[in-house]
This record gives sequence, structure tokens and C-alpha cells, in this order.
Amino acid sequence: MNRFFKFLLVGCSALAINTYGQTPYTDPNNQEGWVLNPEVSDEFKSGSLDKDKWIVQGENDHFENKFKGRAPSQFAPHAVSVENNELVITTRWEPGYEFMKGKHQGHKFENITTGAIISKKKFKHGYMEIRCKAADGPLSSAFWFTGKGGELDIFEIFGKYPKDKHHEKVYHTSFHDWSKNPKDPLFGKTSWDNKVQLPFRLAEDYHVYGCEWNEDFMKIFIDGHLVRQITREELGDKWVMNNEQKVWVDNEVFPWKVNPKKEDIPAEGLKFHIDYVRVWQKDSGMASSSQLIEQNNLLANGSFEDGLEGWETTGKVKLMTKKGSFDGSNHIKLAAGSEATATLHMKLKPNTTYVLSAYARLPNSDEKTIYDNGWLGVKNYGAGQQPIIKYFKNDWYRQSILFTTGKNANDTMIYFTNKWKKNEVRVDHFELVESPSFQETHIKTK
Repeated sequence: MNRFFKFLLVGCSALAINTYGQTPYTDPNNQEGWVLNPEVSDEFKSGSLDKDKWIVQGENDHFENKFKGRAPSQFAPHAVSVENNELVITTRWEPGYEFMKGKHQGHKFENITTGAIISKKKFKHGYMEIRCKAADGPLSSAFWFTGKGGELDIFEIFGKYPKDKHHEKVYHTSFHDWSKNPKDPLFGKTSWDNKVQLPFRLAEDYHVYGCEWNEDFMKIFIDGHLVRQITREELGDKWVMNNEQKVWVDNEVFPWKVNPKKEDIPAEGLKFHIDYVRVWQKDSGMASSSQLIEQNNLLANGSFEDGLEGWETTGKVKLMTKKGSFDGSNHIKLAAGSEATATLHMKLKPNTTYVLSAYARLPNSDEKTIYDNGWLGVKNYGAGQQPIIKYFKNDWYRQSILFTTGKNANDTMIYFTNKWKKNEVRVDHFELVESPSFQETHIKTK
């Protein structure tokens, strides 16, 4: 049995003995004083869905927020069930289903039924957690929240993504801004997102996803590990979580990313398994007790303010000092048509989980017909494959890799490369931090 799955079994066993809603997975001793909100939480152990708590999208022809599904798929009540003490949302190929007329974003509703549940009650601020196994197919399983003016998607997981297998390991969190005029081109668009490349396919097994949200910041977790924290101050007007939220759990099709065909969906359907949904909050006396976790950047010259000191370069790598940096005065340009790579050698702790991040932009990418892609990577860390995450956008944006070192990580190589590419890439603000675990375990690399 590999090391990651040993970790998973230990984590699941610990979770199994934790009574219903006792504590968040990342706060087993409840030092923060969390109190379960049962109106927006469920263990799904009663044999059927609690209709006093949940709206089933499409039941009695009611569609919350007038959202009928992302065509070609349509939300159908029979896609939602409780089986073996779990909520199960099943996406099926059902061309004989009586689909609605009309289109959604240019696509007809046809062939594919899927499901969603939405909480009847709202809440503001808290710790949201789900233990689940995403559907292992070419669609998105999601745990998300909507309220006046804003939306938080804790995750949208693609079980299979034929265009890029690395995407099947990405933990993607995002904000969407619904506060603008509906005619504004940014209405409902992503105002901020966070992508973390993990050392496993997310749809292969159950994982515990958590998010702490308060007035000033948000923390994102997986299996007890902190993967990102972000403040309202950092995001400015991109922060959209200002009001009460409803809970959503669903499967959706994203036809512009991958459009499932009949052969992609087995006869029994693609199933999203949810063990529980839990939301904790704090009473007024404890509301201000949460703090950001101190994380120090272990890279001494991650923003190139000391030029290329400490960095090893191959190909055409140029220090840019005049304008256009994400952070500070300097950044680097990796030229096109060369072996352009910047590498930093690090001695890391053994058996320790880290998050490596960098900001990059690809000036010639239009994200429609031109998809340049430089990539961030790490190797020689003593365990597993060499993880990478690709960059496509023409604005500065941040992506990350979570990895766990083996017994020997004395010459770990952190790098960004533009090998074999036709256009340049700009890179800035590398960051390497330890990813603290709140279960006294580490995510193991397969």
C-alpha cells in the first residue's frame, strides 16, 4: 500500500470516530469554539433526503436562482438520492428524458440529466466542510455557496479531463461577482481564484475539503492541510463574500471545457458520493478568535529584488527592471524558442508537506485561440513524480503545487520553464511555505 493511501486510511479512521459534527477536521480539539449549525448541515443517515432542509433542483418544476443546469445537461430530481448513508448525485445519459425547450449559453438541454441540492436556510461566516468522492468522469462535482452579490466555489473538480490529465489533480477555488449590472461583461465572472496541483487524482477517493470564512479572511484546506489563506484587504473589490449564503452541492457539465459523450457515461451513471456536509459557526464571544496562520516564505529571492542571485538559468532568461512586475521592481522574462528555465536549489526538511507558488503571465495568450503555457515545477524532493502546473492567462495570476518530501530532499529543484514554446512568459513572486497539518499527518505523494 502506498504512503498516501496509508495516510488516507488513518485520516478516515480518525474521522469515523468523530461524532456527528463534533469538530471541524482541522480543529479536532475545538480550540476555536465552533458550534454546528444543523440547519445547513447533514449526515445523510436517515435513509432519505431531509426535504425540510434541502431543495432538490427541478422538483415540482422549481429551480432555485432559475438555474436549470448547465446545458446540455439539465437538473432532474431523480438524479438525487440517499444510498448507503450517503447523498449520491448521479449524472446519466438519458436522451429519452423530457428536457426543457430553449438553450443555456448557446447549448440545448439534451441527453444528460444531473442533480443538485440547495439549502433552504442561509448562514454568514463559519467553517464549511464536506467529505466526498467526486464523480470520476468528464464533468464537474462542486461544493459551493451563493448569496446576494457573490458566490464562493470551494471546489469544482473534474474527475476526468482529456485535454490535460494534470487538471484532474487540481483543487480549484473561486469567487464570482454577481453584484454588477447584468449587462456588465464582468457580471457573474470569476473575480478571484486559486488553483493547487495535488499529488493525486481527486476523483480516485474520498477527501475532506474545508474552508474557514470570516469577515476578514478565508482559509482553504484539504485532508487537514492548509493550502491557501487570503485576506479581504489583499483582494479589495474582488472580495465578494459579504452576505448570507446558501449551500449548493451538484454535478455540472462544462461543455466549453469537456462535453461528455454517450461512451463517457456508464449505464449506472457518474456518481458524486457525499458522506456529509457540515457548517460550524461561532457564538458572538468567539467570533473574533480566528487568526491567520503565520507562514514564512522560505525563498530568499523569490521576487528577484536581488536580481538573479541564487537562481540558475538556462536559455534566454532576462531580468526585467523597468516596469510591469507583479511584486516589487523586478521580474524575469523567459524568452520564446529557447531552453528558457530558471531553477533554484533548496535543502528541504524530510517528510514535510510544502506549497510552492508563483505568479506568471503570458502576454501573447488570448485564452481563446492562443494558449501559451509555461509551467511551474518541482523535482528531486525524494518522493513521487515531478509535479507541474501550467499557466495560460495574459494577466498576472498565481498557481500552486502541494508536495511532500521523502527522506532525502537535500537538493530539491524549484523551477519555471518555457521550453519549446513559441512566445515569452513573465514570472514573479515565487513562494515556498510549509503546509501545516491539523491532523498530525502529511499528504503523501503517490
